Amino acid sequence: MFNRIIAGAALTVAALSGPMSAETLRFSSFEPPVAFLTAKVFPAWAERVAEATNGDVTIEMFPGGTLGRSPAQQLKLVADGVADIAFVVPGYNPGVFPGVTVGELPFVVNSSEAGSKAMWSVYEQGLLEGAFDNYYIVGLFTTTPSSIATVEPVMMPEDTKGMNLRGSSPTLLASIEAIGGVAVGGIAAPTIAESISRGVIEGSFNEWNALKSFRIQEVVNHVLEVPMGTSPLMVVMNKARYEGLSEEARMAIDAVSGAAFAEAFGKAFDEEAGSARAAAIDEGRLSIVNPDQAALDAWRIASAPSIEGWLAEGPGRQALLDAFTAALDE
Repeated sequence: MFNRIIAGAALTVAALSGPMSAETLRFSSFEPPVAFLTAKVFPAWAERVAEATNGDVTIEMFPGGTLGRSPAQQLKLVADGVADIAFVVPGYNPGVFPGVTVGELPFVVNSSEAGSKAMWSVYEQGLLEGAFDNYYIVGLFTTTPSSIATVEPVMMPEDTKGMNLRGSSPTLLASIEAIGGVAVGGIAAPTIAESISRGVIEGSFNEWNALKSFRIQEVVNHVLEVPMGTSPLMVVMNKARYEGLSEEARMAIDAVSGAAFAEAFGKAFDEEAGSARAAAIDEGRLSIVNPDQAALDAWRIASAPSIEGWLAEGPGRQALLDAFTAALDE
């Protein structure tokens, strides 16, 4: 794990003498070039890196799966050095970073900013289990909470009985099973809309940015806004590539990554999700339901077994959940 120097880092870097050697780092994303994260958030971080290093380190984006199309392939691209940096969805690589699944639990995270900052906090505390030491961790994040997007209306947990619903990770799949649905995994985000159109699945757990970016909202008719967990996300860098940079470059990258990146990511994600939701409301095609407290309580009770199952997977899970919720409260 790397210790981050946030406060005063810019002054420290500026004080160091000696030129950096120019470096270009390849950033892989499986998302389409127009997707919000790949089009705006990651390039904004790249610009901060260039500014912090006085242009001596530049990030070149490779969107749309240019270096590797599969979301599950991104981590291997970094490990093999095909990409220097990649956008990684840990749910596509189950078992590699099991600690981040705390962010997938239903009714825990309410916003991307809070979830992202809390995720970085528990990482810094050394509470996240996983292969983090094999990589330089640029950032850890969560999305906004996923809603239930379906073809047919869903209002209460019992409405999902027998319904094929897609989840992106074992934890989310467990939540689907807990509420009575048929959990369907192995469907990557870029193919969700097609899978719904072909009748393979009848709905999916996704937040508003994904509903828009992957055109899911075009093939469903109903969105029930129940906070059924987030999708933890990561940006990772090849460790050897990072360690091969000059000390000045590493310090500069540290200064704009970690906690600083978590906050910037979360704020941007929340704002974009709000805009996507507002646009869908204005369009008027979708039935968007914000359930009352009684309905929320029913969903909370129905999904509780997925949290119990998650806690039972390891002796440190309760301590992690407690620390994560404490960080959220901050």
